[in-house]
Amino acid sequence: MDEDEQAKFHSRVTFSSESVTINGVNGNSDEEVGNVEEDREGWDNKLQFFMGVISYAVGLGNVWRFPYLCQKNGGGAFLIPYIIMMVLEGMPLFLIEMGIGQRLRTGPVGVWNAIHPYLGGVGVSSAIISFLIGLYYNVIITWCLYYLYKSFNFELPWSKCPMNENGTALDECARSNSPTNYFWNREAIDTSGSIGEFSGFNYHMLICLCLAWLVVYLCVMRGIKSSGKVMYITATFPYIVTTVFLIRSAMLEGAMDGIVYIFTPDLTRLYDPEVWLEAATQIFYSMGLGFGGLVAFGSYNPIKNNCKKDAYLLSAANLATSLYTAFCVFCVLGFMGHKGYTSCIQNEMDALMQLYPGKFASLQELQNTISLDDYKLMMDNKFVDSGFENMANVSKYCDYATIISQAAEGTGLAFVVFTEAILQFPIPPLWSLMFFMMLLMLGLGSMFGTLEGVITSLNDSQLVRLEKPVFTGILCGISCLIGLLFVTKAGQYWVALFDQFTGTYALLCVAFFEIIAVIYVYGYKRFSRDIEFMTGEEPGQYWLITWRFISPAIMLTLFFTTVFKAFSEAPKYFVYDMETTQQDPTPYPTWAMFAALGLVSLAMGPVPFVWFVRKFKIWKVESDIPAAAKCLGTTPSTTYILKSQLSFNRMNESTASELQTLGKLNGQKSTSSAKTSSSNHLAIPNGTSGRKK
Repeated sequence: MDEDEQAKFHSRVTFSSESVTINGVNGNSDEEVGNVEEDREGWDNKLQFFMGVISYAVGLGNVWRFPYLCQKNGGGAFLIPYIIMMVLEGMPLFLIEMGIGQRLRTGPVGVWNAIHPYLGGVGVSSAIISFLIGLYYNVIITWCLYYLYKSFNFELPWSKCPMNENGTALDECARSNSPTNYFWNREAIDTSGSIGEFSGFNYHMLICLCLAWLVVYLCVMRGIKSSGKVMYITATFPYIVTTVFLIRSAMLEGAMDGIVYIFTPDLTRLYDPEVWLEAATQIFYSMGLGFGGLVAFGSYNPIKNNCKKDAYLLSAANLATSLYTAFCVFCVLGFMGHKGYTSCIQNEMDALMQLYPGKFASLQELQNTISLDDYKLMMDNKFVDSGFENMANVSKYCDYATIISQAAEGTGLAFVVFTEAILQFPIPPLWSLMFFMMLLMLGLGSMFGTLEGVITSLNDSQLVRLEKPVFTGILCGISCLIGLLFVTKAGQYWVALFDQFTGTYALLCVAFFEIIAVIYVYGYKRFSRDIEFMTGEEPGQYWLITWRFISPAIMLTLFFTTVFKAFSEAPKYFVYDMETTQQDPTPYPTWAMFAALGLVSLAMGPVPFVWFVRKFKIWKVESDIPAAAKCLGTTPSTTYILKSQLSFNRMNESTASELQTLGKLNGQKSTSSAKTSSSNHLAIPNGTSGRKK
């Protein structure tokens, strides 16, 4: 393979002692670098960066999805694959995103363009994914705003069923297992019977949607300088509320049963590949990987920030937060499970009294005669030889594990189970206000990072030449218009579709391409030297092995396993049945699957499209790909790529021939007399990387 062919597969970023050359586009002096760094927005301090990343990565998924996965996949046993996947997949990609953003000082689109023009579509896909996820994520904030508004009442509106004119409860609410379930499905979102039944808008949710986007705009319109300060609140307030909730919920009857249940490991679940798949997938949501937000946040850090230490600390903080919220959630679920189980046993006793009317004088005598443990044993044995064989045909066979698992995922957990639990607290409106303020802060914190990935990408690529407040306002306005889909009466079904498809297939692909781009195109040796330059520490074998082999293999396995599952079993969503008042699993209609395919194609389409356009020079504007100005523009953030300090100053000359050559040339430069301006730049031919000829 000659040098021209090799160049196709290597990064066009080339460092020298005073500049970075991107396919022949040279920078100037070190003095200009300082000006570039000053022009680039940045965090006010390190604490603000930590608050920003925690606020972005720790979101609603930590509150409802992580506890649900623990419950579903063996309780405490799920922590084993979760921690393993965090170490082998989450942390390596976390450092790649933060490190490459910090080193190249540009957003998601600019980073991948700088590494190689063929990879420019990766950044575009990442921005599109962030945009699509932001569309439906802000709808959850909309729901929180509605419940927050309804909490300003002395009596919470979901505490009891609405009444007919004759003083009886509405039929649908009477059939429901609780008024909170009725309020959510009928009063709040007024859900329809399928994803295709739009049935008009929910106007109270429409108002809340507009308000939600207005709040997001006001917080991010000035960029990181405004959103960074808000993140102090969005990052800390949820921990305060969670702590208060944990203390109070731990006092509820049955709370400890929930803790014991969730942390009692069922190790047999570890033999199920789906458990490992869900643990690996949850890492992406839990740590905010693949969205572009971490790349953008990293680009606002000073060049000498210790991003490796940040990766350790923030990963630990994320894991601790997931466990902490799981404690709180399962205290509440334990209480709800205990209440449901007690009610189920009570109904069993009533049925037994009706089947055997002369057996016991009263219900109290029955309860004194048959203990709870004795009755459990009867149910386990199907009432054989119990003296109450007729109960086998009418018993509900109350099971604590089944009861505690009901409504333990997603919106059901936040807007049904927790609202039911809040009613059991003293002064329920106060607890309701605190809870939905916490959800609001979690949602806003994640929205800032998600939206920042979009805004930074477009600003750095110079596709939009508007002032940031104006551009952000237009983006939020367009998002609000598209979001009208989610405030129809089929809105929650569309939220589920976006969540199920946008954040899985495309996200895995983007993360895979990110690792390939940095480790195999930019080069793992070069990236290791960058990490050493920025942190003063060389990355160890753990990082190198996971970057080069383990993490890419995990993501490939995840992708193909997910695709196989989609084709082997028709994807389903949960439809509300107003007759049974239950959520029934229903296959998506064919047209909805085409809509889902369109979302995935929209998100991933830029990767092959940009490669094709630049590979074959379809557009005239792409005829001169090597010019960095055509791929990136020369904004303050991207110009840094052209004017940079040497990232190799701590290298060992014996590690590679490229480093030996660089060391010799630097040595010659330091001992020589005045040279021409062109000799101030070491331009290693693209693709050869200074190899010996």
